[in-house]
Amino acid sequence: LDSYRKNKLKKHIESLEHSIGEAYRTLLRKQSLVDRVTINPESFALTVFDDKGRSKLGHKLSAAERQLLSVAMLWGLARASGRILPVVIDTPLGRLDGDHRPNIVKEYFPEASHQVILLSTDTEIDKSLHQQLKNKIAHEYLLQFSDKTKSTTIKQGYFWH
Repeated sequence: LDSYRKNKLKKHIESLEHSIGEAYRTLLRKQSLVDRVTINPESFALTVFDDKGRSKLGHKLSAAERQLLSVAMLWGLARASGRILPVVIDTPLGRLDGDHRPNIVKEYFPEASHQVILLSTDTEIDKSLHQQLKNKIAHEYLLQFSDKTKSTTIKQGYFWH
């Protein structure tokens, strides 16, 4: 039974490593940054290796690269699970610069799930990025908080509509 469990765990970890690595390479603009991703079967610690076989521990990654790794982990988990679940992302592009934003908008948001809810600010999804997503958007709502009433109203549309 223990041998069966270890074999199943190994297969699941290999599937996750592949899915997360593939997702991370898709999201990154620096393709040489990640050659493979490994997951320790004891601690479940994730390690990224570059194309020269060097470990890229978290402190060696920029804030944007760490955010993209987090997204890749969620995307990889979803792919590996085979389950269809909605995805909700708050401040989806917060730490990403102008070089990383178009890639995540083009590659991840349309493919993340059958239903994706983005809670973005007006500076994250600008008109250009919004145009890229337009054909994938079913509904848009603007949440407006009132200091006077201490409540939030919901309006149809996006910031500039």
